[in-house]
Amino acid sequence: MKTIYLFITCILVQYVAFAQDGVNFRDLTFNEALAQAKAEKKMVFMDCYTSWCGPCKNMTNNVFPQKTAGDYFNPRFVCVKYDMEKGEGKELANKFEVHAYPTFIIFRPDGTIQHRVVGGDELETFIQRIERGLNEKTSLPYLSERYERGKMNKQELMTYKEILSEAGEDEKAGKVYNKLLSRLTDKDKVKKEFWPIYEDESCQIGSPVFDFLLANLPSIRENVGTEKVDNYLFRKYSKILEDYILGYQKKDAVPVSLLKQQIPGLNIKQQQSLNTMLPLAEMVSDRNVKTLASVIESKIPTAGTQELKMYIFAYRAIRWQTKDADAQPQFQETGRKLTDLVIASMENRQASLTASDLQEYPIILMSLQDTMSKDNYSRLAAIGEKVIPNLPDSQEKKYIQSTFDKYRKLSLKKP
Repeated sequence: MKTIYLFITCILVQYVAFAQDGVNFRDLTFNEALAQAKAEKKMVFMDCYTSWCGPCKNMTNNVFPQKTAGDYFNPRFVCVKYDMEKGEGKELANKFEVHAYPTFIIFRPDGTIQHRVVGGDELETFIQRIERGLNEKTSLPYLSERYERGKMNKQELMTYKEILSEAGEDEKAGKVYNKLLSRLTDKDKVKKEFWPIYEDESCQIGSPVFDFLLANLPSIRENVGTEKVDNYLFRKYSKILEDYILGYQKKDAVPVSLLKQQIPGLNIKQQQSLNTMLPLAEMVSDRNVKTLASVIESKIPTAGTQELKMYIFAYRAIRWQTKDADAQPQFQETGRKLTDLVIASMENRQASLTASDLQEYPIILMSLQDTMSKDNYSRLAAIGEKVIPNLPDSQEKKYIQSTFDKYRKLSLKKP
């Protein structure tokens, strides 16, 4: 009994020690926090969260409990947190115009705002964002005052725009961004210190700023760094291509014709990925199901599940965008043919199928056609019965087993 007591005591001590290592959020009202900050000669750090906010939970569970977080925040701030949809949080949300979550506000002891940031982050980056608010010359009130007085140079405008974006003040940030662009020369636009103008959300493919970037890639790569620039270009183009392939492109999406002009000349490290995605996006844009089906047929025997899924999703995108597609003979025949080929490929690969494969193939098959034949289900169930017992025990295996059990039931279901 004594041993059990000691064991439990040790666990509790370790738990409390861990809790104390992180940020110490105190159970205080807002006015009490201000008074405590004045007494301790600190500022107030307020975490504005909601119960349904995923990034809020990440900060609470993974970022703030870290010892490094405690070492930074506890000596500098009286830390408090409020649910913006309950109790005093409702009043604070209205008073300080909190509309996005999580929002973090730094207050001086007199209740005036020193700084504000919106959105969670990894700890190191988050601390850097908070540090900018503690530095008088990069704090939001200081920069706002200088901007209103018309005293800002180009670098200060760049900093102010970034601070406004971090604070969630997008409208003001947009105005400052446009003012900055009007003052930048072409020589300025290739400098490292002004690279953030390309990372702004308004800098989209086809915009004047983005066109300038493409026209001056050699100089910008030299000043900013090839890896950083090329990773940025890959994110930009791959996102648009993925939207086409997945069927998520908007009506005002960048035309595929423009992508075909620009992508081949990028010469980035990830060029092959873009070169693979581009023709798929074009087939979806043109709704060229016949050509795409032929390409998929050629890929099924050799492609891995991730690659094959990309091609199948393109086919699914055309289906989605074609009215009454599943009632049309062309789609019915193509869906049945590709389904048979995918299952045949699974049968040929049974000896090497992994847990990941057995999770991905059902997604692929579901994307081809909404229904399958009893024979299809029977063949799939047989594959599962042969492969699944050889998989290592895991939660994945249980999930896979339930999927293939359903296939067996469907194969036995009476018409």
